[in-house]
Amino acid sequence: MKIHNDGLQGTNPLETGRTQGAQPPSNLQGGLPGQKISGHEGDSVQISGISQHLAESNALDSQQRENRVNQLAALYSKGQYQVNADALSQKLVSNSISTGESGKK
Repeated sequence: MKIHNDGLQGTNPLETGRTQGAQPPSNLQGGLPGQKISGHEGDSVQISGISQHLAESNALDSQQRENRVNQLAALYSKGQYQVNADALSQKLVSNSISTGESGKK
C-alpha cells in the first residue's frame, strides 16, 4: 500500500513542527464579542463573549451569596434568626432520598 501525500503542507518529515495558517470562517469575519489574542507569526485565538458573560454571572452570584450571609449574620447577632424546623427537616429528608445509595458508607 502506498500513500501519496504530494502537495500537502506539513507532511514532509522536515516540516512536522510547522503549523498551517487558518482563516476564520467568513461568517465570523466581523468577530464575536470577546477577546482576540495574537501570537507568534500571526497565530491568534479568539475567546467568545460567553466567557465574559459567565464571569459576570459568577461574580453576581457571589455577591448575592455574600449579601445573604451578611443578612443572616445580622439577624443572628440580634437574636432574631429563627430556624423553620419543618422546612429544614423536609430538606434534609429530600436530600438524603435524592442521594440514595451514594450517601451510605
